[in-house]
Amino acid sequence: MRIPITMMTQHPDNAMEYISVQQEPNEALFSLLPQESGGLGIDEVMIDFEGKLTPYHQPLQVAAELFHNGLIPGRDVFITPRLSSADKETVFRQIMCIMAAVETNFSMFEKTQCQAIKEVIVPMVESSNDLFDTVGRIQLVTELGNRNFNIKFDRNSISVIPLYEDVVSLVNVDKSLSEFIDGLEKKPEYVRFMIGRSDSALSYGMVSSVLAVILSISKAKELEKNYQVKIYPIMGCGSLPFRGQLTLENVENFLKTYSGVSTLTIQSALRYDHGAEKTKKLVNYLKENIDKHEVKKFSEKEVSIIKDFISIFTKYYLRSFLKIADVVANVSVFIPKNRDRLAASRRGLSYHREFVDVHKLATIIEDEKIKEEILGIDTSLNVNIPRAISFNASMYTIGMPPEFLGTGRALKEIRDKYGDLGIEMLREIYPQINADMEFALKYANPNISKRFVDEETRREYELDISLTREILGIDFDMEANIENSFYHTLLKTARPILLHLLGKESQILNSDSQEYNILKELISKLGSLRGGLG
Repeated sequence: MRIPITMMTQHPDNAMEYISVQQEPNEALFSLLPQESGGLGIDEVMIDFEGKLTPYHQPLQVAAELFHNGLIPGRDVFITPRLSSADKETVFRQIMCIMAAVETNFSMFEKTQCQAIKEVIVPMVESSNDLFDTVGRIQLVTELGNRNFNIKFDRNSISVIPLYEDVVSLVNVDKSLSEFIDGLEKKPEYVRFMIGRSDSALSYGMVSSVLAVILSISKAKELEKNYQVKIYPIMGCGSLPFRGQLTLENVENFLKTYSGVSTLTIQSALRYDHGAEKTKKLVNYLKENIDKHEVKKFSEKEVSIIKDFISIFTKYYLRSFLKIADVVANVSVFIPKNRDRLAASRRGLSYHREFVDVHKLATIIEDEKIKEEILGIDTSLNVNIPRAISFNASMYTIGMPPEFLGTGRALKEIRDKYGDLGIEMLREIYPQINADMEFALKYANPNISKRFVDEETRREYELDISLTREILGIDFDMEANIENSFYHTLLKTARPILLHLLGKESQILNSDSQEYNILKELISKLGSLRGGLG
């Protein structure tokens, strides 16, 4: 099988346009059509069932659209559904998603003599048992199809792609993949696994996420030698730094940072907010340069230091995050929802994620003092944590880009502990760090956050910005940028409306509904100006 380099996804991270489930088949067609035929030239589409109201027949719709436009699914382009989580949603919903993939294969094979869907993504994998349970369900549904149709598929004809979205799972990816490969009925020709860059950042902070992702790629590539099986990492990443900063302008930094990745997601913000022409150029650049840089290799001592860095950054991030969690949850209600998602709730047909388990995190921490500090953090929350895109957008809307949350104080502790050599090592592992922070600085305005967060938390955030700029040597005039930027004018305009709707300030316009509509327009425009909602 040709390994896809680019994967179109249905993430709702675009700012200006709502895409309904009825539009998604045509959206997929446009994305996958060759550029000479008027499309974007992307290799693969991830049809998303995780936490989303995607119709079960959508994979077949997409496959049929592709076929009628001269593309054979499974040969020319690839359809790779992301299943719902059996744990976070229900087993039944996951089985329905598997049935949708199997139906697509039986229906399309009659027309193309080619298996349309060869792989499915299993989200939020924490152990190999999650994968084997899903493999068993795929086999049962495939056998059911074989009993009812003339076409016969091998019970292992659909492979699973584990998606690791947690820092601890990413750091231990070699163990999980080893157990998975060892437990399969027959040795696979290759293995693809997916990296959740966004959710690991939401739970552990941006820098911890980046370090865990880089370590996971390195460990997976080392694993190839032991099993004589090619391993291809897929990285889920957005256009803003907190979620990866994969953009045309930053692509060279990106490939240096995440060297060794095989497939990259081309999400909605790129396709809609950055536009089709930039997306085409980025797709072409990735096809020619994705393997331009060698995979990073780390000694045991370096792995130990990276884990220490992760624990330090996570410690300060969690301390700050827990102080603003309720504010962000309330602000996230006003963030535009640009796809048909399941409600964030613990009841009924809904979707929710648990927050960080510090005891699980402690298993990768070697420094006893930091381990004790981490275990002393109470991460129990009484609010539903928004998903990464809404969280990111909410933080930008109150002038606090999350890239800085705890970062400056963590950098200071690393410098105090390891000296300037520690900071230089961090730069070598994470070449994109200055570009990520410089981007976020353009949109940071801690004065906006007054009355959204308490003064102590706001001062901590200002300290994080100050220490980040000093330690990384970033020369940026924040005051001049805030004074002269149209973006910050809009941010100041949105502030009193949002404060009122949160019950912190008197009404400005004639009605709440009028204010709500204006606020949504302002939030969308702010997202458009920075090149992504969240």
